[in-house]
Amino acid sequence: MSFWICTISIVCVIAGVIYYKPYLGIVFVIISIPFEGNIILDSISIYPLEVILAIIVFICMVKFIVRGENYFRNTKLVLYYLPFMFCILLSAFKFMEFSLMVKEIIRWLELILVYFLTINLITDYKKTRVILYSVVLTTSIVSLCGVINYLSIDMVARASSFFGNPNPFAGYVGLVVPVLFGMMMTSTFYWERIVLGTAAVFSILAWFLAFSRSAILSLVLTMILVLFLAQVNKKIVILVTIVFTIFAVTFLSSNLKIKDRVGLSLIRDNMELRAMCYPIGYDLVKDDMILGIGIGNYPLCIKEFIERESYSRRSSSMIINIEARNLTVQEHLHNLYLQLFVETGLMGLCSFIFWLACIIRYLMSALKSFENSRNYNLFVGLIGGVIVYLFNNLTDILMVHGIHLQWGIILGLAVVLTQLRESETCSKVA
Repeated sequence: MSFWICTISIVCVIAGVIYYKPYLGIVFVIISIPFEGNIILDSISIYPLEVILAIIVFICMVKFIVRGENYFRNTKLVLYYLPFMFCILLSAFKFMEFSLMVKEIIRWLELILVYFLTINLITDYKKTRVILYSVVLTTSIVSLCGVINYLSIDMVARASSFFGNPNPFAGYVGLVVPVLFGMMMTSTFYWERIVLGTAAVFSILAWFLAFSRSAILSLVLTMILVLFLAQVNKKIVILVTIVFTIFAVTFLSSNLKIKDRVGLSLIRDNMELRAMCYPIGYDLVKDDMILGIGIGNYPLCIKEFIERESYSRRSSSMIINIEARNLTVQEHLHNLYLQLFVETGLMGLCSFIFWLACIIRYLMSALKSFENSRNYNLFVGLIGGVIVYLFNNLTDILMVHGIHLQWGIILGLAVVLTQLRESETCSKVA
């Protein structure tokens, strides 16, 4: 009874805050992502993220009906998502288990919903800063907990913080690192740079201690792109170089067996193992390459595939590699694009890539309008946050633990910043 009283009280407080300041609902989403849990009620799992999103939508609808405040006006890049959503719903007709199908559909709906809410609720620079610092503060706390957990417990081989798995944890932190650098390069206050630099050190340290090869490769490639695009001050370059030098010397001089965890040979072996998994995707989808096996059907289909293959190849000399491969693909194919192809077919994959192409085209075309703006480097950092997620999903699937919502918020902030810049330019011309 006391549990439900506390829960209802918390929900009422959150609802009251969101009603007074709707954009703070995005802050609650950001805070909820790493601390995600679920309540099982009559065999139905209810996640706090879903409750918060439902509260935001409900309040926005109430305020629109009662007070005429329209929070659903901005649809930038949303309409390009509809073909993909249509393909997902089309593949849902092939469901094998209703709960799995609904779970996957909700994930993709949450992504576009949180993006849609971000571009409509965040309407000025002040709100943008609030959201950015909410992201930074939450990531810093999670990173610090991950580092402390790794250093204080001998049995922990890789940092995972509240995520329970180091790969999603590294992917979550990696999303924010380019944004942090963009904020540091944009900041004009010395104390702010110190705060952001400290947050960056904790984040990079936690990201490294996760020892995620895919996250390391993705972030390195992204940071090269960010530094190439950014208008970098020499003092900032020197500061970043000093930080990375101290970081590298500390770890190389420690007793940690870094080479055994992130060495090039281990990265190559890991990539080879995952590459062995990719033909399985083709074997699953080859009978219906247009619509795929159906959204949410992968766990059931891969189970049947592994059982069938274990009988046909029991005498094979490659049995160890096959078993390792089968263990790797039990949950997913370690490639979001391949996973979409398998579950939604060519129609779903092509429509998703079309949406991503529209995003990249829009952001890169908007980059020119920021050339003489003080927010140029911040915008580049947000682009980096968008790009690193796409890179990381080439060797992993970060549609778990609400990480896709963090990406949707970062994408939304990049679009908001673009539209604010466009409005400034138009007012100057007028």
